[in-house]
Amino acid sequence: MNTPTATAGLSRLEVRATPRPSFTEYHVTATIEGPAFVGAAAAELFGRVAALLAEHKIQPIQEKVYGLTRVRDEVLKVRDSAYQRHGLDRSMPVTWLQGTPLQGCDFVGLQIWGVVPTDGAPCVETVTTPGSDRGRLWRGHGFQMLHLAAVRGTTPAGPLADGHVAQAEQMFTNIGLRLAALGFQYTQVARTWIYMARLLEWYDDLNRVRTAHFRRVGIGGEGGVPFPASTGIQCHSDTEECVVDVLAVAPATPGGLTVAPVRCSPRQDQSFNYGSAFSRGMILDLEGKRTIHISGTANINTAGDSTHIGDAESQSLETMMSIAAILEQHGGSLRSITSATLFCKDRAAWEAWCRVTQLLQIPFFPKVAVLADVCRHNLLVEMEAVAVI
Repeated sequence: MNTPTATAGLSRLEVRATPRPSFTEYHVTATIEGPAFVGAAAAELFGRVAALLAEHKIQPIQEKVYGLTRVRDEVLKVRDSAYQRHGLDRSMPVTWLQGTPLQGCDFVGLQIWGVVPTDGAPCVETVTTPGSDRGRLWRGHGFQMLHLAAVRGTTPAGPLADGHVAQAEQMFTNIGLRLAALGFQYTQVARTWIYMARLLEWYDDLNRVRTAHFRRVGIGGEGGVPFPASTGIQCHSDTEECVVDVLAVAPATPGGLTVAPVRCSPRQDQSFNYGSAFSRGMILDLEGKRTIHISGTANINTAGDSTHIGDAESQSLETMMSIAAILEQHGGSLRSITSATLFCKDRAAWEAWCRVTQLLQIPFFPKVAVLADVCRHNLLVEMEAVAVI
């Protein structure tokens, strides 16, 4: 089921459904389209989303909501009411992300990834980890997937660690503690989404902390497992310096689910060559379909250099071409994208992206777009994506 044009009132709803033998995978993207009062916009959008989840019996694994932090409580209260009215599981964790809106409403929209098992049985549940963090555990046929929502650098005593480096170190430690509590290993992490309130001020520190921690747990380096796919971008949820969502995958049956990294592409070499410990993407091959998680991708060439400095149109084109190159390698294209997030440094970069996609008639794909700093001062756009091939 695809709904390429499902705009009603204040909101747009995009649904991408991919059937497999034992389940159907859903990616839901809902956005506010134009200026609107937050309360009315949230009520309409969550009403439509809740009705969709209830009608199709979608069991969410991951939910992200975007908007200004000052409206977070109002929006999440509307969400809770809508989910309650439709009899949905209100224990589902949600990651709130402050991304500056582009459409004139302080509430931007949401993304949900979920599944519907063919037999109709419950297969996704909310789980609680040390520190009272919550996640969603999907028990499939011969595998388990765990999504941890909004892991922060909180100390065992409860408050955030003191300082950005200490928070980053504690955040990566907390990932391991939460995984272990639920029977997962650090080396089973396939995807991370890292959000930093002051990205450009200390991204290098984050990279040093991440690389050192990964080496200690057997990720990367000589004999280590591949780096996870990842995004590192300017966003925040509350007062923390950094916060991360994590996806871990535990295959249980040989020959069932396979997980494989995309280390490089025809247009970009390994990111570790310039100090960033992540793979370009991660492929989850299951029941005849491949779900590809593409890391946050920006205008960086095979030598690791930023190009087209100051030219947002060219950077937009290069970013899309780098993503398309990965998809083409694996038998897909931009049309295969089921969900994406676009981060633009400023409104001019967003307008440049729109011009490029319109003039070149780039295929439409569901996305949430916000203003945010990218990992280098001279990079103007970045996009992450999920595609099913």
